[in-house]
Amino acid sequence: MMQETNLSEKNAFCRFAMGTSLTAFGIAKVSRNPNCTAGRLMIAFGAMKMAEGIFKYCPTKSLLSSSMESAMNNSNNNSNSFMQSMLSGQNSMSSEQIEKLMKDFSSVITGNMSGSTATASNQSDSSTSNQTSSESKSSTNNAQNPS
Repeated sequence: MMQETNLSEKNAFCRFAMGTSLTAFGIAKVSRNPNCTAGRLMIAFGAMKMAEGIFKYCPTKSLLSSSMESAMNNSNNNSNSFMQSMLSGQNSMSSEQIEKLMKDFSSVITGNMSGSTATASNQSDSSTSNQTSSESKSSTNNAQNPS
């Protein structure tokens, strides 16, 4: 069973060259220290890259490209169904609801919050700013008077 190539000529050559050098460095490490795990891993990864260069096929690239294609197909199907529902007039929100949401959104952006949440956040902000201003005053006094 022949696998379809998914690497270019240049990419395959680079993988083969880098795999060869990685294998050579791994062999050098293992020859100095036979119990070297890093050298053994270098040999294994180098041999894998050499094989990818020879066969011009990378299984990891193939796996990632197929999963990306399926993700793109799923997202295209979801967006197409959303667009079709919007174009066909199956909108579940009324214009009044949209206007209310837009007003709420613009009030949040401008900082004009209404209700008890605004007063509670303003009170906590003022207490925090008072604490920070007193701490900064004491730190400047300490910096000016080292005694």
